[in-house]
Amino acid sequence: MKKKLSLILLIIITCLKLSAQETNNDDDKTGEEKRITTIFLPTVSYNNSFKTSLGVMASAFYKGSKQDTISPLSSSTIIGSYSANDTWFAVLANKFYLKEDLFRSKVVAGTGGVNFQTYLDWGSILDNMPPNILPPVLPPLPEDGVFIQYNTSFYFAYVDFTVNLYDRLYAGLNIIYSHSKTTFDLPSSPFDTQDLFGFGLSSAYDIRDNQMQPLEGFNGVFNTTSFLEAFGSSSNYTNITLEYNKYFKQGERNTLLLRAYGQAAVGDVPFAAQNVVGRDDLRGYSNGKYRADQVYDIQTEYRHWFSKKWGCVAFGGVATAINTSSDISLNNLLPAAGAGVRFMAIPKSRITVGVDVAAGKGDWGVYFRILEAFTR
Repeated sequence: MKKKLSLILLIIITCLKLSAQETNNDDDKTGEEKRITTIFLPTVSYNNSFKTSLGVMASAFYKGSKQDTISPLSSSTIIGSYSANDTWFAVLANKFYLKEDLFRSKVVAGTGGVNFQTYLDWGSILDNMPPNILPPVLPPLPEDGVFIQYNTSFYFAYVDFTVNLYDRLYAGLNIIYSHSKTTFDLPSSPFDTQDLFGFGLSSAYDIRDNQMQPLEGFNGVFNTTSFLEAFGSSSNYTNITLEYNKYFKQGERNTLLLRAYGQAAVGDVPFAAQNVVGRDDLRGYSNGKYRADQVYDIQTEYRHWFSKKWGCVAFGGVATAINTSSDISLNNLLPAAGAGVRFMAIPKSRITVGVDVAAGKGDWGVYFRILEAFTR
């Protein structure tokens, strides 16, 4: 394990230096300011589920109009990865800021095939077995449950569009279509196919001082997406997302972030629509053990810059995965903590690249990134 970590860290430093060399060329440009700035970052990571993963992240940052001096930079990012367990995916994510930040939009599409796992505790299995199948006395069980392997092939497209209604309040609509087929590694090879078409409300209140690397201010998000059989979905349910980030500037080189996040699926929630701790928020969980209809977490992150180019972060938090509010318990809290390194790839726009290492309860992971956490 130490050899693997050493190799990963060596490749990480090399990747960051390559990215640094490319973006330094942008800073040396004279004359008319470059219209589009690009970052290319090869990635290598390791976690308990996918093992070693090789990939690439490439981002382009640009203004929608030369005359627009108010809107933040728009961006287009391509992420591709292939893992040792034959998991692969490709995603194109676009974020647009238009008409002096009057309009904001996200357009995301992707496809892939994921070999992952879900966890079933023995209590859940035994509770659902027919009576008189098992002997009255069971031998001691070596673990509290078992992982079930599965494969999900998928493709999706998502669009949202919001308008500045008042002050820094944005509201609008979102729409998504996704197709997935999940096949479980069990003797009968059961599978679940989902065609989901959903739409809902997107809203945000955003007074951060910068979209790429905020130093102060806050932003809050409230989104809903409903999937209805009447409109062609395989299931009837609603997904609700709540998010709040508060930034505190600590002198010239430090920033403290406080974050609260929740995602709840309510209704006839299919397996593919359940939420997993660590999937896109709390770093340190990668094995899919903690999965439920609802996931909530609170966390904090401290960011420090040693110089104009190099910095570090330290973070920690707790999460819980539950199906109903009655499941909330101190026993269900999942702690995680970690640290990372940052390189200021484009100083003028405060665009960073970096990597984080985090550990949770019996789990850990390595995470590459362009931009800071929680700025998507």
